[in-house]
Amino acid sequence: MTERAYTPEITTSFTVHDLLRRRAELQPDRIALNIDDGPTIGYGEWNRRSNAVARGLIDAGVRPGEIVGLVFDGLDWIDYAVAYMGVLKAGATATHLNRSVGEEEILRRMDFCSAVGILHGENVLPPAAFTGLTATADGIASADSSDPFVPVAVTDIADILFTSGTTGPAKGSASPHGNLTYGRGPEGFHLFGDPEPLLTPMPLGTTASATTVNFSIHTPSTLVICPIDAPERMAQLIEKHRIGSVMITPWLAMQLVHSGAARSHDLSCVETIANASTALPPAIARKLLAAMPNARLNMSYAASEAVPASIGHTFDPAVPMATGRPLRGTELRVVDENGGEVPAGELGEIWLRSPAPKRYYFNNPELNAKVHTDRWTRTGDLGRVDENGLLYFFDRRNVAVRTGGKLVSTVEVEAALYEHPAMRQAAVFGMPAADGDQTLAAAVALSDPAVLDELPAFLAGHLAQEQIPTRWQLVDEMPRSANGKVLKHVLRDRLTGLAG
Repeated sequence: MTERAYTPEITTSFTVHDLLRRRAELQPDRIALNIDDGPTIGYGEWNRRSNAVARGLIDAGVRPGEIVGLVFDGLDWIDYAVAYMGVLKAGATATHLNRSVGEEEILRRMDFCSAVGILHGENVLPPAAFTGLTATADGIASADSSDPFVPVAVTDIADILFTSGTTGPAKGSASPHGNLTYGRGPEGFHLFGDPEPLLTPMPLGTTASATTVNFSIHTPSTLVICPIDAPERMAQLIEKHRIGSVMITPWLAMQLVHSGAARSHDLSCVETIANASTALPPAIARKLLAAMPNARLNMSYAASEAVPASIGHTFDPAVPMATGRPLRGTELRVVDENGGEVPAGELGEIWLRSPAPKRYYFNNPELNAKVHTDRWTRTGDLGRVDENGLLYFFDRRNVAVRTGGKLVSTVEVEAALYEHPAMRQAAVFGMPAADGDQTLAAAVALSDPAVLDELPAFLAGHLAQEQIPTRWQLVDEMPRSANGKVLKHVLRDRLTGLAG
């Protein structure tokens, strides 16, 4: 099915569905997923239903190593989780899709993966032009719900995960089972007491939803899943269920702090906030912690190609732009163009390494050779490490803006913009300039549009001259991906159109 570009160091003997089986044996009645305070599923039911889906796929001719797309949307998380584990138990590989990307993109990804089938939600129709197997989880399920026990190795591919596509066509990477289960095992399942639930408002049919489902097998907490873009509902569920931990993206954090929901609900039960997406502007971090006064904010950084290697940090107002230090099993280097480590404080490319079986780009040996070397992953991200070993993320190499002969971090400029009291949303990006350099541009959504003209003077008190945008675009809302990431290429195209 896929090229074997690497010989991983085996650090686990468990596949993803091995852990579900074990969890179901020990805690069949414990609730794994609670969907918006409505439907729930326990580990025993999840295990049985996914067995039936696996047998149905096998009966339909799906063979080990073949790829099956999962096209789900909305809050259909239970059928999605059942279908996902059913695909893995059949020995197949899953790829995760959301209809928000459009039929043409779904078909492109299915063709790219040579997918043999699509399992989809009850209210989601697969593309009419797809000629492979299509079915819902219930529609494919066999009457036999016994485990088929198809042999699967930890080096076999569990997922083809696609990038967000915010800077170009989404690329697919192959993720082995051992990559997903690295550092996780069933040893502690029987020790779980009755921990507080965890809230995770994530979009379905994405890399984030795949991560969420896998996490739900390992965590001692029931995952309460609510709609995205619904801050009032988030606050209601936190208060009602006395949620102890919240997984949140920067976009959801912004919605929550700007919605006023925290003022009408008691969020003091939250002890941990986890942000594992793009950098959270310090101004938003401070407001989020004010809304959840008993919480600590755990920030993490991980390049998708290098997972599970990651950098972690608890937000500290004294070092608001810090990214963190390597977490367990992670090695970090910041290097120059020749791969040599740069001195403390100097800018370089972030390289990460982990002993887990590696992710690698699917059917793209040239890109793998460019990104991976000696088990190090070149992230394409820029950063610097201070004398205390603390990493500061600068920007994506292909997003940072070169203007006036200097490299400008869009992350730093956006962070400064969020310090303005009228700032609701901000995105900074480069525009082509006649001299071959770039012009720094900013799109902003403001609570008071009249303050647009004062923003350059405001930034002059926080930033160097080359960091102050010279082109501005006032928007009501930012164009965003299913994961909430700003589509800067859309903003750039709009500004280009205005100029033309």
